[in-house]
Amino acid sequence: MSLLKLDIPVPTPALLESFLELDQGILDALPIGVYACDADGRILRVNQRAIELWGRPPKLRDPVQRYCGSFRLESLQGEFIPPGETPMARAVLAGERFEGVETVVQNPDGKRWVARVNVAPLRDGDGSVVGAINCFQDVTREHEMRLELEEQQRTFDLAMIASDMGTWRYTIADNICVYDENAQRLYGLTEARFLHDKDGVEAKFHPADRDLMWARVNRALDPKGDGRYDVEYRVRQLDGSWRWLSAWGLVEFEGQGAERKPVAIAGASRDLSERKQAEELQRLLGNELNHRVKNTLATVQSIVNQTLRGATDIEAARETLNARIVALAGVHDLLTDRSWAAADLAELAARAVAPFVSGQIGLVGPSVDVSPSQALALSLALHELATNAAKYGALSRPEGRVELRWQVQAGRLNLSWRESGGPRVDPPTRQGFGTRLIEHALSRDLDGKTRLEFAPEGVRCSIMAALVT
Repeated sequence: MSLLKLDIPVPTPALLESFLELDQGILDALPIGVYACDADGRILRVNQRAIELWGRPPKLRDPVQRYCGSFRLESLQGEFIPPGETPMARAVLAGERFEGVETVVQNPDGKRWVARVNVAPLRDGDGSVVGAINCFQDVTREHEMRLELEEQQRTFDLAMIASDMGTWRYTIADNICVYDENAQRLYGLTEARFLHDKDGVEAKFHPADRDLMWARVNRALDPKGDGRYDVEYRVRQLDGSWRWLSAWGLVEFEGQGAERKPVAIAGASRDLSERKQAEELQRLLGNELNHRVKNTLATVQSIVNQTLRGATDIEAARETLNARIVALAGVHDLLTDRSWAAADLAELAARAVAPFVSGQIGLVGPSVDVSPSQALALSLALHELATNAAKYGALSRPEGRVELRWQVQAGRLNLSWRESGGPRVDPPTRQGFGTRLIEHALSRDLDGKTRLEFAPEGVRCSIMAALVT
């Protein structure tokens, strides 16, 4: 029901008189409350609906009860509004006009309701205010419904934000998609309306995803289909980066049967960036794991082949093989503790020589990270050097010593192994596994240089490689 409209092209005092002369039956037939005041705020005329809404009849022309017949008036925030500050008073005193203003009214019996008022000042020929007319109605239910809708909208908005979701509606006739605030953030937009023309699509959607997007749109728009739209694509953000989104919706159709036509798609979108990153990480981890397993198996196969090549004592070969595999497992444990990101060379060296006489081996060097491939190569090399020293070199005698030193300069690792105090060393007549590992495999895996010397006073080994972590 619309409120009483007051259209006063040429306001005159006669208009107030005309209102006062209206038949009371006409005023009482109105479904809204209506009353009029003079320039002093005295209530001159009121209809029956106003009396019903106020819960009491006002005192007409009373100099005390002025401007309003309500028992108590408050703002929507619960603040008391004195009679002299009501919309009616401000219209009479200052000539203000009010349309659709809402206030809370309390009746004498304690009932509280929300009023929507329209107030128009009445002026004489020279523009002076001679009174005002107030039209009002009870909009309590509408107000409550609006509050409920606002609360639901807030809850919905919070849910959308919490789930990284936003809503949109695409209309086919104008090729426009309207996004809510959450969706604007997801799509990297600065306004709600987006034109899905060729330029707009090419600027916003990833080239590799456009064909799939339009294929899903066309399938959803098919009048013979179920109207469901579902797709994943990348959209360009304001900073130029790409964000993965999942979009889904339902087509709105008009007509039935052969006349059925699609008019719009309403739906929602959700941020898939974290899920896509997790999927990519899982793929990379799977590839990396597969690569490491293959490398480990190849290393074990090489160790077995080299150990058994030319072996004459099966038991000794078994012990050597076990020791080498245990050394390999040790560095794997070390790398696993660091999520295969890197290994501390100081800890790696300590583990490699731990099975041997620790009092005869000196380790001197800083903590420095080496890559997984470097860690595996260095661990096997140090194990071979220590094993050879224990069998034939410095560690085979109580007075023998091994000094293992390393330092890093300009991103390059310099490591040296020096034996002293052991038996005289004679160069080997053939290359064993340890020699081949150090001189060939180690150089390859470290992408560096190695040098192995069989000096009479003790074996010496120097390793130089660029650090890659």
